[in-house]
Amino acid sequence: MKEFMIRTAFILGAGLGKRLRPLTLDCPKPLLPVGGRPLATFAMDHCLTAGVERFIVNTHHCAAAYDSAFPERSWRGWPILFRHEPVLLDTAGGLKNIEDLLADDERLLVCNGDILSDLPLQRLLAAHETGGREVTLVLRSDGPLRNVCLDAKGEICDFRDILGNPGVRRCLFTGIYVVEKRFLRRLTPGKVESVVPVFVEMIREAPGSVASVVIDEGQWLDIGDPEAYARIRAAGPALRYEDGCAAPEESAFIRGTLGLSVDEKIALIPVGKGGSDRDFFRVAVAGRPAVILMRYGRMYEENDGYAAVASFLRGIGVTVPEICSHDPERRLILMEDLGDTDLYALRGAPWEVRCDLYEKTLALAAKLHAFSPDRLPTGLRLMPGFDANLYRWERDYFREHCARNVCRIDLAGGDDEALEAELSALAGRLLSTPPSLVHRDLQSQNVMIRDGAPVLIDFQGMRPGSPFYDLGSLLCDPYITFREEERLFLLRHYHEISGSHYDWGAFREFFLLASAQRLMQALGAYGFLGLRRGKLHFLAHIHPALENLVAVTAEAGRLPRLYALARRCRTALGT
Repeated sequence: MKEFMIRTAFILGAGLGKRLRPLTLDCPKPLLPVGGRPLATFAMDHCLTAGVERFIVNTHHCAAAYDSAFPERSWRGWPILFRHEPVLLDTAGGLKNIEDLLADDERLLVCNGDILSDLPLQRLLAAHETGGREVTLVLRSDGPLRNVCLDAKGEICDFRDILGNPGVRRCLFTGIYVVEKRFLRRLTPGKVESVVPVFVEMIREAPGSVASVVIDEGQWLDIGDPEAYARIRAAGPALRYEDGCAAPEESAFIRGTLGLSVDEKIALIPVGKGGSDRDFFRVAVAGRPAVILMRYGRMYEENDGYAAVASFLRGIGVTVPEICSHDPERRLILMEDLGDTDLYALRGAPWEVRCDLYEKTLALAAKLHAFSPDRLPTGLRLMPGFDANLYRWERDYFREHCARNVCRIDLAGGDDEALEAELSALAGRLLSTPPSLVHRDLQSQNVMIRDGAPVLIDFQGMRPGSPFYDLGSLLCDPYITFREEERLFLLRHYHEISGSHYDWGAFREFFLLASAQRLMQALGAYGFLGLRRGKLHFLAHIHPALENLVAVTAEAGRLPRLYALARRCRTALGT
């Protein structure tokens, strides 16, 4: 299963929701609230257990409501692309209408946006890979509308009795299926059509050409009327992503660490703190505190050191998650669950609340920065420290992926050489500061809040460098809007508690220079992730990052060429 991947899930969100009127007169059915969040997000969570990396959602009725529900066009950090249908195209028409968005996809996971389900999707993926057909549907033995007929061999032989072939068994179609991209060649652009007649025609032409897998494990709930919706909303969703969603080695690792019996069920719920070749799941077991499972790949060397770095940081008094167990061969880590609240989630809280949390975060940073890299324990492997090459890589990253690819600005030879000289001098200034241990990505989404205290995460990139880089990451964070007096207050607070040997003027200058360097790295990342990786929600952060870069370069006074380029980028984007 390792090589078989589905990158994109298509969530059907364009229906009229007639059966739930009047609840859906002003709201698409997939956006009705369940458990405090839109119904469609449960389908998205379900799809994440199959390893998808983005969502496409078609819209029609009350389409603007989707922008309000997903203002950042993402869910748990994974991008959402919306495709509006001025004329409702039904399921086949909707699939054909997104064909142009699938250039890099071989296949697609399709799921109705108005169902609640936790059936094990890995069984669907396995069946589709083994069967080798254009489409594989998930069926269930029981349900309110069993109109899919199977023959004696278990093959689909009819839908809705259209072919007059009752077979030997009737099943329910869940609205969950995998299609190969070549299936879309059968569909007609702009045609209003359901997938069912297409499936029927395939069966008529070649019996057995539409594959299926019957999955009776887990739950599948269709919210078919206002009464059913009221019951589900009152009781809350009781979904448990389990069984096939955890590979056998993962299940064995979890059970062995927690001392679970074979009768105790494990629920895996996706957590949106992934990225960098890592996936996180909340592990829920009845009667036990939740823990977090992290599984990581081989793409980034720094992930191998996560557990060791965590142990070191806890040992020097920097609060990070407690590691319960680590299996380096299987690349699995079980750690404590910190909940879902981070500094970013509290960005709208009163300043008094945020100020206290930022002061506590800066205290953790000061503790980290006070530890000399020369005192690192033997055997602790860190990523290579900041040097001239790494600073050069960051500024090249910015020029290529933000200035050139996003803003369409190509610097002429002389201008680029002058900018390079300025940025090389900037790096030299930062390299003149005594090296400390730095987090490398100390921004609001990497500071969890538990019981009113900060806990650092995503620290596996820790390395020797300038402490001012971390300060720029935290206090010029494009995700957060600070008033200038708030930023200065926090910067002065760190200056005092850190016992810095720099006077305030020099300290502030280094902060501005490091902030400019960090913002170049962030802008390059936003452009790369947005355009190259298709995570379009990152592009929304380019505007605030450019505003911050313009501000710090203007205030620094010694970066005129970077200041001019940042302003050109801002103008090019119309911001």
